[in-house]
Amino acid sequence: MVTNKNFEVVILCDEEAKVDLLKGLLSKYYSINIAFVCHHTAEAVDYLNNHTPMIFFLDLGFSEVLHDIRKPPFIVGLCDMIHTKKVKQFLKMGFFEVFYAPYTERELNSIMGKILNIYGTYNKLDQKMLQRVEEQTMSYNQDDQIPKSIFIMGTRNEESIRIVFDNVLYFKKVGNQVCVYFENGFRKYFRSNLKMFHNKFPKNKFLKINRSVVVNMDKVTGVLKNRILIADNATFDLSRSFKKPFKGMLSL
Repeated sequence: MVTNKNFEVVILCDEEAKVDLLKGLLSKYYSINIAFVCHHTAEAVDYLNNHTPMIFFLDLGFSEVLHDIRKPPFIVGLCDMIHTKKVKQFLKMGFFEVFYAPYTERELNSIMGKILNIYGTYNKLDQKMLQRVEEQTMSYNQDDQIPKSIFIMGTRNEESIRIVFDNVLYFKKVGNQVCVYFENGFRKYFRSNLKMFHNKFPKNKFLKINRSVVVNMDKVTGVLKNRILIADNATFDLSRSFKKPFKGMLSL
């Protein structure tokens, strides 16, 4: 697993408990490097004017520091109370997002997903690095190193989600999106083309059977001529060009 630290983070907060909580949440991102933790404005000013971190987590009690520093690309405010009326004010001050108490992993995932997607969009040359970040969020079986799930970062309007491979029946192209169908009847749409989305999944488990559909081979319950039956009684055509790899995987 890749462990290179690609994204430098600075934290300005004088509450040790809050800092420790944030450190714990950020430790789950293998490409995040907490470069510096400061407890006073002067420390932050000195560091930020001499270094170029990508993300700055800033306790809102120290917001005046923004007048004296060279601002990082992404500033995330730490706030113990939801100040709805002040959100616009925070954004005008240069904040990208505000991370509110109780500082949950789910909320941080949403914020980090937005940051990484925007970073990838505006830095085309770093798409491979962004892909590595997503790959690093795969969970593995310690015995055989086969990935069991993948964490997919959300966009600005979508929450992030962890997909457990065993729960997926199939996914297919729907317009300019990919729709994933799960065993419990749940389905979720992602803005992606089928090829890029398929590349996130283990090829020894998920096989493309026609131009629009990828199936979980463990969920195939029957084959009748050129029709494939899936566990939820859905059926799909098997294209001629995919017959050979399908039969090969079916025999394993």
